[in-house]
Amino acid sequence: MSIKVFNSLSNQQKAELKKGVIEVHGKAMNRTALGIVDAMITLYPNATIAELKEMMPDDLNVAAPKNYKSLFKPYTDRMYGVIQPGSIRKECEEQGLDIHASHFTEEVETFKSADGVEVLVAKSWESSDTETGNKDLQLLIDAVKKYGVSVVDYEDKKPFGKGGYKLEVVNPELMKLLHKKRSNSLLKLVVFGIALTLLLAALIYVYKSK
Repeated sequence: MSIKVFNSLSNQQKAELKKGVIEVHGKAMNRTALGIVDAMITLYPNATIAELKEMMPDDLNVAAPKNYKSLFKPYTDRMYGVIQPGSIRKECEEQGLDIHASHFTEEVETFKSADGVEVLVAKSWESSDTETGNKDLQLLIDAVKKYGVSVVDYEDKKPFGKGGYKLEVVNPELMKLLHKKRSNSLLKLVVFGIALTLLLAALIYVYKSK
């Protein structure tokens, strides 16, 4: 589990994480948010949808703007959030709402969590949240910093048009360490599973031999 991997780091390693492992170079608030989620999943590919929501909680982006109706605040009691599962596609369709207005939906703009859930990123990021007045994107930037994702503003020589982002790994050694910890955890789980299977097989054999 990605949260367990993060929690297993030493205080020194966590301090190094805050300096940045992956940098997001973005233009336009919504594309920068998309880049942040991409960076988080790149750094923590074993994260489940629940873990991703724990690392990037819904209350970072409480409400969608009022200029289009959505499944979320201010039209319902449901928080807009940073990410939502792909199941909201069907919800929007059933309620006659435009999913493309509220979330990135193109194939190259969506992701998959480790437990196989489609991950859709919120498309609207307000400098003054409809419900709280907070700057949503800055809250997200602050939240992911401790996990090793840093945001760098820049202007590319070639125009992005609607905006864009690029990712840059700035601490490959720490990224390798995180991946190694994940691999070790997975190996331990596999070994435990094999041992448990052999134990059960032995017990069944003994039972049948009686």
